Amino acid sequence: MSMRFWLSILVISTISAVFPAVAEDPVDIRFSRQELEQKWRARIQSFLDKGVIPIVDLESSLRRGDGENYLDDTIKVMDGLGVALIAFDGYQAPKSKKKKKKGYRWGYYIHEIVNAHPGRFILATNGGTNKNWMKGKDSFVSQTEEHVRGGQYPIMGEFDFRHYMSSHQCKDFRTDRNTDIPLDGDNGRRIFELSAETGVPFVIHHEPEDLALDALEKMLQAYPKAKVIVAHFGQIRHPEKETRFGPELARRLLKTYPNLFYDLSTGYPGRYYQCQGSMTLDTVIWQRDGGSQKSTLVPACKDILTEFSGRFVSGTDYGGGRRPLPEFLTGKVKNLRLIMRDLPDEAKHDIGYRNAWKLLTGKTWDGTK
Repeated sequence: MSMRFWLSILVISTISAVFPAVAEDPVDIRFSRQELEQKWRARIQSFLDKGVIPIVDLESSLRRGDGENYLDDTIKVMDGLGVALIAFDGYQAPKSKKKKKKGYRWGYYIHEIVNAHPGRFILATNGGTNKNWMKGKDSFVSQTEEHVRGGQYPIMGEFDFRHYMSSHQCKDFRTDRNTDIPLDGDNGRRIFELSAETGVPFVIHHEPEDLALDALEKMLQAYPKAKVIVAHFGQIRHPEKETRFGPELARRLLKTYPNLFYDLSTGYPGRYYQCQGSMTLDTVIWQRDGGSQKSTLVPACKDILTEFSGRFVSGTDYGGGRRPLPEFLTGKVKNLRLIMRDLPDEAKHDIGYRNAWKLLTGKTWDGTK
């Protein structure tokens, strides 16, 4: 063997050690941000021209398998539901025998569907629900920082911080989703700093426990330029741990912190949560009706959604393990329309799409800053 051959092997080995192979090949978005925003605007306007208030879903996730099974049918039902855009966050790429990689394996499936349907889907980062994130490791956070600073992502999330198991997860003993990651810990600070630096908003799952609320205020105060969307407004699953959250506190938080937003990917009237000894109607925005709830908002919650209509966005919370996406989306959009039903028209437009547009583009719907 020649010396040149062995030098080539040495160089290749060195490069492989410094830059390990990824589990999925990176995918670039084929459109500029300006081109994407033009497509988003046209899609939203197409519903407005028909007298329909469009929905922009900023809180959903999509596994490759679910997309391959359901996306074609979902596209068919989006028009009838008035769903203009969905921001899906992605999942970790599967392990590959050929392309081994230590640490987190960034997934690129959402890039693929955005390239295929740029006027319907919005690129979000991989979500913070993976083991690397849950265990407080560095790999996923570092990759998130690198990707977001690259400028392709209009939104980040969803990141689990305090997360209770759902009724289904509890029944199946899925304790991996019973997470308690300090919002003001190292990785939490890095996400807040990233948003403040880049202007990119992010979604968090952060059950409004009494101590968790203190951490939320601390971080909102420390990072006033970070754009924070807290998921599932009005979802209270363990009332004994969440004694402080209610309309009065929500009003104070929204008045005090202009960088705080909530999404309405929350429960339908009469939904019960059962887990760890708790059995409760878990969505407190609905009026009580004996042992169930009416499909009417609590007056104080209606007042907040009206007064602070510029601080709420739509979401459906699709993710792995749920019903087929077209069926799931139909039920969740029906619930969003029900929440907005008795609100003033201005609030409906804000919650449906205007606030999402401002968070994604930095501009108001009429084009002003």
